Amino acid sequence: MKTFLSLIAAAILMFSMFLTPANAIVLFDDVNADHPFAFEIAYLYEEGIINGYPDGTFRPNDPVTRAHAIAMIGRAVYLDDTARSTGFRDVPSSHPFSGYIASAAEKEIIFGFPNNYFRPNWTVTRGQTAAMLDRAFYFPKAPANTFTDMTKKHFAFNAVSRLAYQGVARGYPDNTFRPDVPVTRAQFAAFLARAVDPVFIPEKQKLLSTANKILAELKAKDFADVATYVSSADGLTFCPYSGGCLDSGGVTFTKTQLPNFMTNSNDYLWGYQDGSGFEINLTPAEYYDQYLMNATYTDKDRYGRTTQPTAHEFIHQLYPSAMIVEYHYPGTEQYDGMDWQSLSMVFEKNSSGKWILVAIINDRWTI
Repeated sequence: MKTFLSLIAAAILMFSMFLTPANAIVLFDDVNADHPFAFEIAYLYEEGIINGYPDGTFRPNDPVTRAHAIAMIGRAVYLDDTARSTGFRDVPSSHPFSGYIASAAEKEIIFGFPNNYFRPNWTVTRGQTAAMLDRAFYFPKAPANTFTDMTKKHFAFNAVSRLAYQGVARGYPDNTFRPDVPVTRAQFAAFLARAVDPVFIPEKQKLLSTANKILAELKAKDFADVATYVSSADGLTFCPYSGGCLDSGGVTFTKTQLPNFMTNSNDYLWGYQDGSGFEINLTPAEYYDQYLMNATYTDKDRYGRTTQPTAHEFIHQLYPSAMIVEYHYPGTEQYDGMDWQSLSMVFEKNSSGKWILVAIINDRWTI
């Protein structure tokens, strides 16, 4: 039976930085509160990404099978889980994870073996975990990793390099990664939680805290404070659509122009309406009301876990090394969620290693 524990002070400190506060953390009978990955496991369980066993255990030290790995990743990145033919001889449509496996194969997150076998019950190594997460999420180029037991000839070398540089994958105290050792369920949960939500990565916690402050300042129309997070050289770019930003570039305001954003009476061509192609000619205050902050962004950031992956792909084409902090308005039941909107803050590191706000990009459903 699962154990319900009140939030202890450390949990409140961690989760209150960005996660929606909860009344309790759900832990399994075999995952104590002092387990090194207790918060990651609890978070993924609450998000519906991982499950335990009927006896109330999680079995954190058990290895992860290929089928279970894809099911967990599939839930994390919203893959289609509709049961169907997979094309693999050993994964029939009746397999409980056939939908996730078929979707992951279509998106080339996973590959099969000769003669169309998937081997769903084979265990997954730490290197294979890094490779799958690298394909499922966006990670920019990174310096080569320095783990003593990895060479550039290893199939997962580049994936491990990217995940390690972003703080998603970690090695052991002796500076080994042990890529060919089976990954445990607890380790897999830790990797996946860090990929889904950067609140589990210390450096990214600070960035999320910064993004929260910027969102509060946007709501307060305090663009003078927003300007403090912007580079004097590059300014801040606004785009009404990620695709439009890629095509037309949006409108960029310098650091000195931003404090007067709401009182600026000039009309600007911000871009073109998605769908109709009509020009978006507005003053900054009008743009603020109609595009920038015309929704209540209450959902937490979803990092690489966006339901609109194309938008993130467009943003990363413009800003390949960027960190995207996305705020989301899920829409209403009245319109079946089709009136969703998102606000993505785009950050890049400057030469000093500090995260700088370079763009704010909105997206919405259009007809």
